[in-house]
Amino acid sequence: MLDAGSSAQHTGLFLDGLAAEGVGPPGLVALTHSHWDHVFGAAELAVPVIAHALTADALTELAATDWSDEALDRRVAAGEASPEHAANVKEELPSPRRVRIAPVDIVFHEGLDFDLGEVTVQVRHVGGDHAADSSVIYVEPDRVLFLGDCLYEAPSGGYTAERLTRLTDAVLAFDAELYVEGHSETVLSRAEIDEILGEASHGAAR
Repeated sequence: MLDAGSSAQHTGLFLDGLAAEGVGPPGLVALTHSHWDHVFGAAELAVPVIAHALTADALTELAATDWSDEALDRRVAAGEASPEHAANVKEELPSPRRVRIAPVDIVFHEGLDFDLGEVTVQVRHVGGDHAADSSVIYVEPDRVLFLGDCLYEAPSGGYTAERLTRLTDAVLAFDAELYVEGHSETVLSRAEIDEILGEASHGAAR
């Protein structure tokens, strides 16, 4: 499973969808990065969690974080979180909320490969402005690259030229023909990815 959902309820909907298709639950979950909407559901799965070392460190911090409404509001007031972030957490997990953070069981630094029989899955760290711990997942022989949120802007907005150049090189190094972003229902072509990266590069801060 790629990413774990934003809450136990969110993850439960995914598992229900698998069951409806006659597919069993996953035996592993790989996280693309540590942002809450990708990891809060991992504890619901009760399976080994795979993540980059930076993601593992961030999850330890998330587990020690106070997620109450009052704490969220304090972080917004202090400029440590955006109002949108707080509102999204409150909407997804109504108060009083209990957040369980699953620890990482399998930690990698550059990448890992998984042989699933007729399918090989490559997990690779690529970084970027959105999250320094961003990783992507490449599936062969389907030639599909799951991007997570790596192509999105920094949480504060914008891109930096150096990070974007490294990210572009890493993403385009895969022999992918289809690309899936973390928050889009659209499957993108290589031409569309080239266009997205070109627009981002044009607007990147030097």
